[in-house]
Amino acid sequence: MSWWFDQSAVRQVEKLRDTFNVSTYVESGTFRGVNLLFWSYRFKNVIGIEKAEKYFQITKERLEGRPSVHFYRGDSANYFMTFKQIYNLLHPTMFAIIIYLDAHFYETGATTQHERWVVLRELDALSGFKNCILVIHDMAGFEEGLYGLTYDGEPLTFNLLKDSLLRVNPDFHFYRNTREFCQPHTKESIVGVEGIFPDEDTLETISYHRTDRLQHRGTLYCTPKALDLSHFQLVKLEE
Repeated sequence: MSWWFDQSAVRQVEKLRDTFNVSTYVESGTFRGVNLLFWSYRFKNVIGIEKAEKYFQITKERLEGRPSVHFYRGDSANYFMTFKQIYNLLHPTMFAIIIYLDAHFYETGATTQHERWVVLRELDALSGFKNCILVIHDMAGFEEGLYGLTYDGEPLTFNLLKDSLLRVNPDFHFYRNTREFCQPHTKESIVGVEGIFPDEDTLETISYHRTDRLQHRGTLYCTPKALDLSHFQLVKLEE
């Protein structure tokens, strides 16, 4: 599901941005760039990573003229390995980045978890990168009525990712969304929202996400410091 589609999720990320003074948003897998365009109106710096040439070009065209937007075409894990090293040198003590991992990417025919789940390889590349907040979409196993991904009979659960997440930052605090606060957009609700335009791709996304399963998706939030939950529509994840 496109990240901008859930209005509650957007509010949580904006609050994380303000709480941690975040200036940079990074997204792996830009697809057609609708989501990246949306966030380019909400962060000083926006970075998109896309492996497929077709979608890289579509995203680049869609965001033409947007200031402080940068693109990388290639493997996201390879990018994160290099980015982590550079960023840690420049900002050794700052929590000034949000990284959004949409876990749809999956390698068929693989024999191990790290071969199948691209998100695991991304987390391995981010190992030791304490200067980040991670948001991972399409998580399964949080609560009934909140849906996630399952590939080859294996669901994308917190337990699947936990060890890799703790190698990124052993001091991470983990939170999740709830079905109660999911607030999917409609064609009517996007009117006047900055960064959302009623073009063919955007309207197609709204039309596609008509089912309950697609409108209520689990999301994991990993933060370097504890959150004051009186300001967030999230719950602490019981590890």
